[in-house]
This record gives sequence, structure tokens and C-alpha cells, in this order.
Amino acid sequence: MAATDRLAGIKNRTMLIIVGGSVLVLLIWYVAYFAPSGKQLGAIGTQTQTAQTEQAQLNSELARLRSYSKETGTLALLSQRLGAALPPTTDIYDYITALSNAGTAANVKISSIDPGTAQVDGPVSVIPVSIAVSGTYDQTLAFMRALYALPRLTVISSVDISGGGSATTRSTSLQSTYSLEIFALPSATAPPSTG
Repeated sequence: MAATDRLAGIKNRTMLIIVGGSVLVLLIWYVAYFAPSGKQLGAIGTQTQTAQTEQAQLNSELARLRSYSKETGTLALLSQRLGAALPPTTDIYDYITALSNAGTAANVKISSIDPGTAQVDGPVSVIPVSIAVSGTYDQTLAFMRALYALPRLTVISSVDISGGGSATTRSTSLQSTYSLEIFALPSATAPPSTG
């Protein structure tokens, strides 16, 4: 019996050594591998949440840009109209041609066109233009409508009409003098930079 007790004691010690070694291996595995992996998983979870938030923001931005891209044609047309109404130059050769064409279309006779010097006035440059025309009442009204329909922004500051009166008809010739203001971007009148 003593031999069996001894044999049982050795088996118990061996079993304790095996169990202790297994627990030690598990403890080393937990400390060396599992715990750091859990921290990495936590960091990956945070990164995933951040990426999902960024993706939602980017999807919102993409939707906004898509809506703008649908309006690109309209915005380009408005830009062209604005560029024609408020050109970057004080050169008025094309404007004088447009005035002449408007006079021809309205059947008025233009006797003079006198452009002034451009002056910066706040966010724009203002170019005064004086024009003298003659035509009937209906032709004069048609010419005024044509002035407002010109591509370049035109403001009629004043009109002086003579030749009418109580004894006249719609076919009586009227002489009109218009003080107009046309506009350009202020950079058009800026002095050239010296480099």
C-alpha cells in the first residue's frame, strides 16, 4: 500500500505539474496574445466608427456635388450673361455697334454717340455714354426698349426729348438725348501692375 500511495502521490504531483504548466501556458497566451488583440480590436472598432462617419459626410458631399452638376448648364449660361452684362473691359467698341444695331432695329437715326471716361464706383466701373437720336414716338419707345434689352447692362440715367407738343402726332419726329451708364468690372480701370 505504501507503494500505491507513493505511486498515487507521484501521479498527483505529475498531474499538478501538468495542470500548473497548462495554466501557466494559458496565462502567458492571455498576456502575450489575447489581451493585446482585444486592445487592437477596440482600436479597430474606433477606426471603423470614424471611417463610417467620414463616409456619411463624403456621401452627403457627393450628393450636394451631384445636384450642382445637374445645374452646371444653367450656371454656365448665367455666367455668360453676367460676363456680357458686366465685362472685364472698358472697351466699348462692341457696345457702340450694339447701340447702332438697336437704333437700326428701332428705325431711329443716331446722330451722335459720345462715351465718357470710366470711373470706379464701388464694386463696378461706370462708363457714361451720351447718345442723340431722332425718330417718331413709337420709334423712340422701341429704341428705349432696345436699350434695356442690350446684353451689356445699360441704365438710362436721363432722357431729354424735344420736338413734341400738343399739335404733334405719333408720326412727328422727336429728338432725344440719352444719358446712359454702362458698367465694367473695376479691374478694367485698374492701372497695370508693374512687375
